[in-house]
Amino acid sequence: MLRPIPPCILKTTITVKVCTSVDDYQNQTYSEQTVKRVHIQPTNEIRKTANNTDCTLRSILFVDRRISSPAIAWDELLKSAHDLGGDMRVICGSEEYTVIGCDKLKDHTDQLHHWEIALV
Repeated sequence: MLRPIPPCILKTTITVKVCTSVDDYQNQTYSEQTVKRVHIQPTNEIRKTANNTDCTLRSILFVDRRISSPAIAWDELLKSAHDLGGDMRVICGSEEYTVIGCDKLKDHTDQLHHWEIALV
């Protein structure tokens, strides 16, 4: 059983930028949304990307199903951005990250517990 993410660490507010279109010159147009009560954990973990290359993560974003707001279907947004040939970005303070993957973690009842978003 997964324990709840402590609300005291979910203090961060971020801006999520999702590619909504790409023009003929490969310039991306983004839509933005603010997400409150998340946690960014610095890391230097190495993960495989979709094209089987190694990538060193800068951070992991934790988004709680109940506490973080608004609720976002991270996997669907990332897929739609990639389908357009674009990307998805997270801005936290002065740092801008690119999302390379998102994991949906479920609890013992097979319900969504939280998201872990891989950031480079």
